[in-house]
Amino acid sequence: FHHQKMEINKIFRMGLVNGSCLNSEEQSGLEVAMLMRKLQENLVGQPLFWGKIYGSTQDYLIVQHVDPYAEFPDKKFYFCTTSDYTLKAAPPLNEEYSTIASKIASPFLGDPSFFAYNGEEADQESEDPEAKPVERFREVHRLTYTIQKIDHDCFLVPRGSLSVDTGKRVMVNNNYQGLSYQTSLQLRAYMHLRRPENPQGIALMKRPGIVKTDDFLDCIDKDQPKEMWIISHDSAGTISFVRNLYWEGYGFYAVLKSNDYGGAYFGTGVPNYDIAFML
Repeated sequence: FHHQKMEINKIFRMGLVNGSCLNSEEQSGLEVAMLMRKLQENLVGQPLFWGKIYGSTQDYLIVQHVDPYAEFPDKKFYFCTTSDYTLKAAPPLNEEYSTIASKIASPFLGDPSFFAYNGEEADQESEDPEAKPVERFREVHRLTYTIQKIDHDCFLVPRGSLSVDTGKRVMVNNNYQGLSYQTSLQLRAYMHLRRPENPQGIALMKRPGIVKTDDFLDCIDKDQPKEMWIISHDSAGTISFVRNLYWEGYGFYAVLKSNDYGGAYFGTGVPNYDIAFML
């Protein structure tokens, strides 16, 4: 099942939200890479497109896979560059690497192995092509950190589109009929697709029995500053678009009165630190 229904054939919708899309070579390269990864890892369900992070030499394409049997939609991320459509798992992060990554504000290069953030010489690396790369902080670790931050801060589902079963598993709500136009104008119509962090949501998930409310997820109307979220509609008023001004490049769409929705990120991977001055 798909919590975040960004099938690769729906990416054209992102052009309506933030003017970004994949070109035909990227889309076909990624489709093959996703199929290969699915077969190699015996993944259940379909890997989904997550986004694109622009680098100065080449770009990163990112894919996510959601375990359909997990209690909560925990995601595993894969990436490739636009010069090599082979999806690799985003590496895990320790606390030290997360701290380093949080302090870098320069543009991405597009080279996963890059490490010389402090001007270190490349000849520190072994000349032996057979030698294993030295374990050190590289751009690929910054990529993991950035994906996790954007996913935590931005990725959305419409209110009511997910439900919780008696075993406390978060599921797609088959009764979800989509948002109405009036509802779609309000921030409270959109929920974070992440483990709940508000006390009410945490308590609901621990309570025995069925969770009847759709308030078990964190709502974006509690985010600070609220003004970082912008809601708009297409000219016909049939699709709502939600954009994030802190992570410029994240866009979400929901076709009204329909269960068709999705989101993706197309951006530099650097947040808009000036947002406090803009608002």
